Amino acid sequence: MNTYLENALQLRFPPLAIYYAQELPEGVKLTSPMCSMLLIAQAAKGKTVALSKDSCRCHGAASGFGLDVMRTDDFPGGHECFLRFLSIGNEHCELGQTMIARLKEAGAPQILIEEYSEGEGFCKTTELVQDWVDQLPQARPDGPYIVMKPLRDVRKGEVPKVVAFLVNPDQLSALVVLANYARKGMDNVRIPFGAGCNCFGLYPFAEAEQGNPQAIIGLTDISARFYLNKILGSDILSFAVPLEMYEEMAGNAPESFLNRYAWKTMMKKK
Repeated sequence: MNTYLENALQLRFPPLAIYYAQELPEGVKLTSPMCSMLLIAQAAKGKTVALSKDSCRCHGAASGFGLDVMRTDDFPGGHECFLRFLSIGNEHCELGQTMIARLKEAGAPQILIEEYSEGEGFCKTTELVQDWVDQLPQARPDGPYIVMKPLRDVRKGEVPKVVAFLVNPDQLSALVVLANYARKGMDNVRIPFGAGCNCFGLYPFAEAEQGNPQAIIGLTDISARFYLNKILGSDILSFAVPLEMYEEMAGNAPESFLNRYAWKTMMKKK
């Protein structure tokens, strides 16, 4: 772990190591949260947590973390209901009404019932949802589990695939600048549309396979923020990079703006 970078940023939460694993870490048990972002929150609080293909109650968690391909047919009501869920809602179609009744009977959380009914409103049309699905990167899992833990707790033999930061606007600004510091171009960081788990897992995992990877800004998913705001704070966004890019940024940190007047003065005022 690069203590200079972490100290210069004055992080509230430790950087997280995220990687595939063949076995669960010793002492770690799978839990079944409604949203995988609750596992991110636990990792940010210092725990080692893990996720399998079937251990989260959110239907998108497995694909979001690259453990499986997107299987929209498995969504309650199937593919068409999934498309309407992210856009216009299911309350005006017969199948959707049937599924809403079943969700209520099963005691589903109110947020799920409301969003299933009226739609999350993340895309204007079902066609645009389909376009997003078609553009998702392909998952290439190296194991049946995703492990998330503070980077400082990584042990010998554990190799993070991605390092993720949970940051406020000042810290995010610093990471964006640092990501571009030693690279050509002006777009070494991107903010793609997607679920919270996409921006911690699938998207940065896909970037790790590229010759010139980009960093991924996330936690722009309103549903993810719904679950995390009270736990982590309403000013937090994520910044995830492949391990090699993290090491590059950390190595450049001491000679960069982080050791200059403007940044140091800002940090003294905290």
